[in-house]
Amino acid sequence: MRKCLNCNIEIGGSIDTCPLCQNSLTGEPSANNWPSPRKLRAQAFIYKLQLFLVLAAIAVGISLDYLLELNNGRHYSLIIALWLIVFELDLSANIKRLFVISRTISMSTLHICLLLLLTGWYFNFMDIAAFLIIPILLSAALLTNLVFSMTDTTENALVYLLGNILLVMTVYIVLRIKRIDAGLVWTICLMISFVSLIGIIIFKGRKVSNEIQKRMNF
Repeated sequence: MRKCLNCNIEIGGSIDTCPLCQNSLTGEPSANNWPSPRKLRAQAFIYKLQLFLVLAAIAVGISLDYLLELNNGRHYSLIIALWLIVFELDLSANIKRLFVISRTISMSTLHICLLLLLTGWYFNFMDIAAFLIIPILLSAALLTNLVFSMTDTTENALVYLLGNILLVMTVYIVLRIKRIDAGLVWTICLMISFVSLIGIIIFKGRKVSNEIQKRMNF
């Protein structure tokens, strides 16, 4: 780390002069504390470029759909546009906030499930979406967050895992109340949620109740 003999302070990074008195620094340079402006500008350009391409694709798709009526009354462009918009919102949220992989997995899975329900209703494959694809996605999210919760010292993964478990159990209970056959895949998903709950109780113990109390402020 470099040092200014005049100000008697240590300065990280690789700059040559003191930011306070402008005297030359002594010592060896260290890693920069912040990304270079060039790198940040490149990342911003890439984000803006993909955003432009996505919005342009939405505009072209909707224009072709409604002006040329290429889909015989089935407006596929609206569903595609909705998927792309949700993708952009998720991407923007992950860029603006501190990236937490367990949160990204949980929120993305939830958004995809909702989009699948809407898409399945619009294109008449609701049963496949609701009773096959969605429970598989939720099972994958449960297992992934279970793995992360065992190694995450911040306990963020534990919180999102508990949220996933609660979601699966709630959906299964609603299906049973409405006397809808949940099917084998939902039953397997429920079993995974029970196993995940048992796993975190055994390996995390008191941290489970502590996190619930902390997050719910009681």
